[in-house]
Amino acid sequence: MHLFRRARIPLACLPPPLNRPTSAASAAYEPWRECDVLVDGARISAVLDSGPPGDPGPGVRTTDLGGSLVFPGLLEVHTHLDKCHTWDRSPGVHSDFWESLNILYKDAARWNEEDVHRRADFGLRTTWAHGTVALRTHLDSSRDVGEGSHAAVARLRDEWRGRIEVQTVSLFSFTNFFSGHAGAIVDRAARHKAVALGGFPQPNPDLPRQLDSIMAAARELGIGLDFHVDESGLVHAECLRATAEAVLRNKFPHPVACGHNCSLSVQAPERAAETIALVKEAGIGIISLPLTNLHLQGRARGPAAPGAAFGAPRTPQWRGLTLLHECIEAGVTVACGGDNVRDAFIGWGDFDLVEVFVESVRLAHLDTRLAFAPSVVTTGPAAIMGLPGYGMIAAGSPADMIVFSARKLYSLLARPSTPRRLIHGEEFRERLLPDYSEQEGWPDA
Repeated sequence: MHLFRRARIPLACLPPPLNRPTSAASAAYEPWRECDVLVDGARISAVLDSGPPGDPGPGVRTTDLGGSLVFPGLLEVHTHLDKCHTWDRSPGVHSDFWESLNILYKDAARWNEEDVHRRADFGLRTTWAHGTVALRTHLDSSRDVGEGSHAAVARLRDEWRGRIEVQTVSLFSFTNFFSGHAGAIVDRAARHKAVALGGFPQPNPDLPRQLDSIMAAARELGIGLDFHVDESGLVHAECLRATAEAVLRNKFPHPVACGHNCSLSVQAPERAAETIALVKEAGIGIISLPLTNLHLQGRARGPAAPGAAFGAPRTPQWRGLTLLHECIEAGVTVACGGDNVRDAFIGWGDFDLVEVFVESVRLAHLDTRLAFAPSVVTTGPAAIMGLPGYGMIAAGSPADMIVFSARKLYSLLARPSTPRRLIHGEEFRERLLPDYSEQEGWPDA
């Protein structure tokens, strides 16, 4: 056993009664509690308020963390391992959403099992080095695309077992699903143990029937749903609302999550509030992807000169954050994810959920509810992914922790590059980031 003393743990990641605010004058903007954490093997066995040093008992090693800020292992709730690290061969320098989609559609011809395994393993090594312990990836699926991706990530799920819990979602366009590819998509999801059917519904008169049909398929498989929804600034895009109505209409029994939800923020407040109430009633988890959506949404160009494909870029007037605060206040489970990494949708990212946390706080003004904020990369995604005990430092939780050199949340928020050490089980573990020079030796690099 190993006792880690004097760990300053965010209240959002502690169990009751330890998660109650302290009486310190700084508690409103430094909502953490200093605790001692006892680890036995791969699990945390006890968490207590820090006390004076004493004899921890026979066979118990002790490490004093000195009041360092400590987070549990983080959870990536929404990413795309099949697309990651394709930027160098298929960049989207000026891309909007649809152009990026087309670039990656062409690149998908190369997504055989070895290609995806090589790129996705680089991604998993990266996220492990940053402190992530669970990851859900969407994998493009149709009759012609996806077999190699699903096979590769199924291999990686086994190879990373005990370190990163890897979940997969079959991602497809509704047009594709309803034009003869449904059987192949559902079969692949079943064979490769996907946790959910995904898809990106588009507004159309037939959407209710389409949602009913996809829910019937997911019910047959005994799995959930995880949709890309309303990733635009279109006021009339209300696929989130339609999904909530379909969940209630079908009494769908499995977990449902909706990612992006950008258009919710441009709708009339009364209409948005009604939609959020339906989302709460339906039990849908809401996922925001701040980094990619602020990059992708609101992209505009002036008129193109004769013979030019694109006009001069214009400053964005709208960005793609959903109504996070309104969802939180309504009691909806929310999470933030990193989404795409180094592909045509966005040329950067590093599978680092500390970056996602810090930028989510800054961009969505989650500093105004800082006691809650760490949950967007810890307990929120754990609830959506169905991983009880993850995202917490509590008795029975996995013994994975991130120890920052910072002693306060505002220090971490000020300097996201703050050094960190990683605990896995009873030991500190190596934190080795793969070097991008490795990719120069890949085929098609």
